[in-house]
Amino acid sequence: MHLDIQLRLQPSPAFIGILAELNAQFSDWSDGSYDWAAQTTDFLHNPNPLPQLDDSLFDTPLSRRAIQDLLQLSIALFAGNFPVIRQYLQDVRYAFVIGYPRSGGSYLTKELLRGLGVDHKRVSETLAHDGFPELRETWFDWAGNRPYYHMQDAIFQVAEFLVISKLYFQTKIYNGADGVGLIPKKMHKIVAWAGSFKMLLGKGMADYLVTVRHPLPTAISIFEKCGGLPQDGKFPVNNPRCAIERWTTNDLMHLGYGAEEIAEMSYFSAIYKSWVYFYMRMATGGLFLGDKSEIDILPYEADILENKVRTYRQRYGTQESEPEAFLIHDKSLAFAEFKDEADSAVEAVRAAWKGLGLQFPDLICQ
Repeated sequence: MHLDIQLRLQPSPAFIGILAELNAQFSDWSDGSYDWAAQTTDFLHNPNPLPQLDDSLFDTPLSRRAIQDLLQLSIALFAGNFPVIRQYLQDVRYAFVIGYPRSGGSYLTKELLRGLGVDHKRVSETLAHDGFPELRETWFDWAGNRPYYHMQDAIFQVAEFLVISKLYFQTKIYNGADGVGLIPKKMHKIVAWAGSFKMLLGKGMADYLVTVRHPLPTAISIFEKCGGLPQDGKFPVNNPRCAIERWTTNDLMHLGYGAEEIAEMSYFSAIYKSWVYFYMRMATGGLFLGDKSEIDILPYEADILENKVRTYRQRYGTQESEPEAFLIHDKSLAFAEFKDEADSAVEAVRAAWKGLGLQFPDLICQ
């Protein structure tokens, strides 16, 4: 029997934009004007759209190399030929920063980049932050009220990310003293594919830095980032104001809640359920597969996160300057009536992790 399978794979805007930047045809994503890791300012940011780019973008030597590598890795991914991918990545090491939104991941990613001697504002949010690659099993189709298949695009975006991140860091930043370059990447969506990603990369190819923050200040930080607590105190499922609120909606729908039920939830309850779901998925999704020493669990505390930055600066022989101070603006006392529910969420996760033989950290409500 012979089966012909045809795939049409469309490069994502993220891949095209970063490739255009490497070819000096597009700099608006990394012109230094937008600080995606700002600690003192919470604001929404709509990234600059891609300019009109013609096919000449793909005619440069760098672009031809990128497309050739992309095709090679895409085929290897679809075929499950992991040795090809590991060979391709043998001279890089990833530092994946994984955590629920607003748990210190942007700070840690920024400081890891600064340790490489890089102005983080010159590294596009598209590459450094967690929007790309888009890893999830489903997208929710509001019009049809049903999920639809997304795996093919997600697999292709993984190949795009592996290719463009390697080319970017080797072209624009440096190679480490041992010939291996560190690539920091905020990657909270990896929990959807954690086991597969770890098997794909293999042992010794990445560190997994897990940030954890108490859910009450997490929820406060999220609604401040999104424009404030809605006037009725309910979760705005029908009018999400930012990517985090859309991710929260996706989580709740995966848990079986319908849109009408979510619309009646308090903002805090919706975030708490999503928070529990995230760390439960982390425990059961394969992140702990293989060598557990590659995983660091980092509670949201200044000394813990700052010391982790120091460790990387010493280990990789890069910039050994002191990390920027980690700022904590705790407003939990203003919403003390929601603390008991948040503490219950923490205890639920801690008990579940303990039942699986894993240790969830103690958390300070800050």
